Amino acid sequence: MNEAQLYLLKQRLEEVYVPQLPPLIDQTPPPAHQAAKNISRSLSAFTLEKLLRIDSTTASKSVVDDNGDNGIDAIYYYQPTKKLFLVQSKLRADEPFQQAEAQAFVAGIRDLIYQRYERFNANVQDRQAELEMALDDAAEILLVISHTAEGVSEHAKAVLSTFLTDGDRPDERLQVEWIDFGPTAIAESLLAENAVEPVDDSIVFFGERKIEEPHVAYYGQVEVAAMARLYGIYGNRLLEKNIRYFLGVNSSAVNRAINTTLDVAPTEFFYLSNGITAVAHTIEPRAAHDGWRRYEVQGFSIINGAQTVASCHHYASTRPDRDIGLARVMLTLIKVDRDSQFSSAITRARNHQNPVALTQFAALDGTQERLRRELALHNIVYRYRLEAKDRISGMDLISIGEAATALALCHPNPHLPVLLKREPSKLLDSTGSEYATLFNSNLAGARLANAVRLCRSASATLAAAEQSSHGREKLVYRHGRYAIMWLTFGANRAWLDRNDVMGSTDASTVLSAPLDGWRERVRSEVAIELDALLKGPLAFFRTLTHALPFISRLRDAGL
Repeated sequence: MNEAQLYLLKQRLEEVYVPQLPPLIDQTPPPAHQAAKNISRSLSAFTLEKLLRIDSTTASKSVVDDNGDNGIDAIYYYQPTKKLFLVQSKLRADEPFQQAEAQAFVAGIRDLIYQRYERFNANVQDRQAELEMALDDAAEILLVISHTAEGVSEHAKAVLSTFLTDGDRPDERLQVEWIDFGPTAIAESLLAENAVEPVDDSIVFFGERKIEEPHVAYYGQVEVAAMARLYGIYGNRLLEKNIRYFLGVNSSAVNRAINTTLDVAPTEFFYLSNGITAVAHTIEPRAAHDGWRRYEVQGFSIINGAQTVASCHHYASTRPDRDIGLARVMLTLIKVDRDSQFSSAITRARNHQNPVALTQFAALDGTQERLRRELALHNIVYRYRLEAKDRISGMDLISIGEAATALALCHPNPHLPVLLKREPSKLLDSTGSEYATLFNSNLAGARLANAVRLCRSASATLAAAEQSSHGREKLVYRHGRYAIMWLTFGANRAWLDRNDVMGSTDASTVLSAPLDGWRERVRSEVAIELDALLKGPLAFFRTLTHALPFISRLRDAGL
């Protein structure tokens, strides 16, 4: 795991699991030492919860990790499958699971199976009756190694393999394959806490047809009221693979026309609508009826026609007196594998047929969803899809456009602040190099948030300077804002490297002196350039041949 992920994990462990752990046996160490130890102990609880989908309280109570644990950190019997899970976990940044740890784990397992409870601490001894019953009842015994550092050492693997495959092993119920719950699985499980739950429901087709090759697909009519009902139940979950959420009834003439058609001519809706395209990873037909058939679907998502469905729901919910039972619409339902890239290709192709801004296709990039989940762990709402939603009072909200601007201004490439002034939409073209430079697998949610914090603080200061200025100086602050901010942020990029998210006060504090220095430096030196070129600030700062060498020279010279 990288440092940012490890920070988020520790934060989550401390918030959720530590309060529910069995108390430490030894309460004499300093509070800071106890706090660190409890965070480490709670990784076993996190592991059990994610592997078995049990609640955090049950998982936490299963932890036995403490002085005298005899190499076992958690014991849990999952009665529905009659499986006994024995866990050892290691919460550290860069040291793999070692041979000595595997040996201690194996020795403890042997003692537990032989029921030598006197060799364990009170956390195990207090559960003796429960464990005796579990050992009698279990059909399988599974070992789990949970670790945040990459890898299990070859010597540790040899110890585990020998123990589990030896003909003289202490119990034949020991499963030969142990569970490796490593950093990738831990990070994915952590982010999955903020994943959007898939839609599993049913669809009724009228007069449907099926295509078998090269991809399974169904097409036919569906009731508009049924689609509106689905949106009423699931909301934006129904549109998770779309590039946009609902933009509002009055956002376009098309959305207004949908309401008009339902109001005056619902039977003509089928002829006037472009239809709906959806994907699902499971499509199971049920018994056919006269003219219609129901299909059970899992992972159902509308990838084209979001505005149609949401507008229909808005009409149905605001006009309950109107009967739209006869209104139908064409639905194309395509079967795709779970997490398939093919669904993104369909979304892109189907939406290219509509007047959609190229920047909206960034919503199909998996990096954006990962960032949303990471930022949710920092209690920040990240919106990377276009939608008609206002900021709620007290909400810590970042939009993808604001993120792109902040990341560009915090990037060392001097081309980016000029591009922001010339053609800002290029930053969100997911097919372009600029987008890949800003949004990639190495970008942590905390870094994005801190870039935005810095950008907001600096922008507010420069806006105030613009308000209090006159003439050309006012225009320099307005049009040279990106150049000033880029030079300021470049003075100390360590501001972005922290794993937590800075507050607005922190941002203002670190920016105060360098921002004032660069503001004055740009204001005074650009005046010479403008006089020589006979250009205004707007033309200067958006022209690569002028602005790029200017800010590069200032950066190299420093304050």
